[in-house]
Amino acid sequence: MSAENENSVYEAPDFEALESPYESELRLGLIESVRKIKLEGVPFAERVPGLNLSYIETAQSVPNCFYVLSAALILQGTKQLMIGGRMYRYGTGSMIITSVDMPTSYELVDVRPSRPFVSLSLRLNPAIIAELLSEQPQAAESCREVFGIERPNRDLLEDFERLLRLLRTPAQLKVRAPMVIRDIHCLALAGNAGQCLRALYAPGAPGQRIRKVIRWLRENFREPVTIKEMAEIASMAPTTLHRHFKEFTSLSPMQYQKRLRLYEAQQFLLRGEGDVNTAAYAVGYKSPQQFNRDYRRLFGVPPGKNIRAQRERLQQVEEQDPSRP
Repeated sequence: MSAENENSVYEAPDFEALESPYESELRLGLIESVRKIKLEGVPFAERVPGLNLSYIETAQSVPNCFYVLSAALILQGTKQLMIGGRMYRYGTGSMIITSVDMPTSYELVDVRPSRPFVSLSLRLNPAIIAELLSEQPQAAESCREVFGIERPNRDLLEDFERLLRLLRTPAQLKVRAPMVIRDIHCLALAGNAGQCLRALYAPGAPGQRIRKVIRWLRENFREPVTIKEMAEIASMAPTTLHRHFKEFTSLSPMQYQKRLRLYEAQQFLLRGEGDVNTAAYAVGYKSPQQFNRDYRRLFGVPPGKNIRAQRERLQQVEEQDPSRP
């Protein structure tokens, strides 16, 4: 998978058409498992931290969210994702590897109650990735992506099937889930989509420096920072950092910081922790006026209007969520 140029479009193959009968049976079984777990209100996120299950029956368009380090399966449906100027379109039977936390926007396509969008994902652990890479050293990857898409193999499908089954046996879960989760990490690294992980996490890989800057920005998004200071964090020249950062993320370091601040401001407002001006200062803006301009440019509407619409959408999702009584 490659989407090297800014403003490029990548459309994944029809992975569903490539499934064997056994793989198709596994995927359909996972759809039913996700539906039942959501319907019965099984506390999956508590029992397996980092596990996320989606069963969505209405179309969605989300202009700003953050994807995290994870492995995901699209069990049914189609998603269009924007990372910077790159668009990715992928659907049923796709496996997605996200190698660092990234600001994105997405749209779920052609979703309806008779054909819901169904997916699952597991947040990956950098320590497990580093350990696996140290045990199986490989040549440095030339990948310049943070997002990989490919067809999952049957082993990965079986691992997720086991993990969902274990949710119903908490006593066994504590002992057996770590082995299944470690194997999911191993399989995520092994495939073509895992190139992005290997490029960013392998010892000595150039992408490690970019990941270091991204981690610093995530932890210090409120702080003012210059490209020169970020270059020092990465031990790179400013022009080199700018070039490599944009190669990986399709955003400049300053664009990444701005998207991150606006995302955090939106979450601040959704939690009801203060008004628009308070949110602006809380995420590092010095001028509420500039904050309002940037927010409107990204979301298309002023902060107050956007938050009202988001709350209405969340209420609708809660009302249709089968996991709620």
